Amino acid sequence: MAQNQVSDDHALHFLATEGYLPLALSDHPGMVEAYTHLFAQTAQFFALPPSSPEKTAHAAVSGAAASEEGFSQIPHEKSIMTVKTAAHCPTTLRSSLRTAWDLTGPFLANITTAIAHTLDLHPDVFAPFVAPCITLPQTDQRTPTLVRMFRYDRPDGAAAGPKVNAEKHKDLGVLSLVVGRSPGLQALDARTNSWVAVEDETNLPAGAVARSGGLTATLLVGETLAFLSRGKYKAGVHRVVCAPAAESGGDPYRFSIVFTLRAAPAPLFTRDFESEVVGAFGAGERVEGESSAVVFERIMRTHWNVNAQPSVREEQRRRFEGKSAGGGVGVDRLERASG
Repeated sequence: MAQNQVSDDHALHFLATEGYLPLALSDHPGMVEAYTHLFAQTAQFFALPPSSPEKTAHAAVSGAAASEEGFSQIPHEKSIMTVKTAAHCPTTLRSSLRTAWDLTGPFLANITTAIAHTLDLHPDVFAPFVAPCITLPQTDQRTPTLVRMFRYDRPDGAAAGPKVNAEKHKDLGVLSLVVGRSPGLQALDARTNSWVAVEDETNLPAGAVARSGGLTATLLVGETLAFLSRGKYKAGVHRVVCAPAAESGGDPYRFSIVFTLRAAPAPLFTRDFESEVVGAFGAGERVEGESSAVVFERIMRTHWNVNAQPSVREEQRRRFEGKSAGGGVGVDRLERASG
């Protein structure tokens, strides 16, 4: 299902129940040009040799947090560049990223206001957590919000079939905007337990790809919004599947850019998010003035990282699945996001 206006109640109902919403990027001024430029700069960055100072100076830490900031690479799967602040952004990307960020941040902030309306909450209830994130931080005074740029390796060879480059997972934040340059993102339809190729033209607003210069856009609900809405907005389960190079004009890569809006640290009172629509938070859910960062850490600790090196994420998965077998959280909630 495709909708053109994110503020439309029908579109927001679809987002709430399905956890995702295909958009026409061209409906939002400046976005097509901004992301077209950022894709061009992203391709140039990833094409640099491994020894390039642009890459070595921004190398990510290893281990479970490898995808949280900086450049990392998973051989035969994907390359990732994650940015949280201009001070730690490669110069190759900085100008284009700032333009895209400063357009996307206010866009997502406006959507949280519309979401608050659907939940019968104060229109500014999300503002303390969202307002600090709408522009690219210029110094180390960062927020958890980030932009991840991906270059996925397509399968090659005459007998190659589609390849799952990012396993089934949910994003951790409030909202994510996924901008793609070719199809690959799939969302899980909970009613049929089947995958929907949300970047295929048949699932997008009419003419959206042509009007958007070949780019696609998909909004995803994250685990933080699911928590704050008490499940009225369902976190979108999704994955990335890349078609073989032979089916993509010989292009060996699929590129995508993900803007993940995560809550800035601020005192959180769950009573502010209660209404006749949302209902009341249970005793184990209530938060009375703790930082949103503490709540986010609780969510993060119950997920494994789909963007970590295979050996690291397999160890995380075994640990979490072992807890689940012992009566812990269900497996569907044990998957950490690309956002």
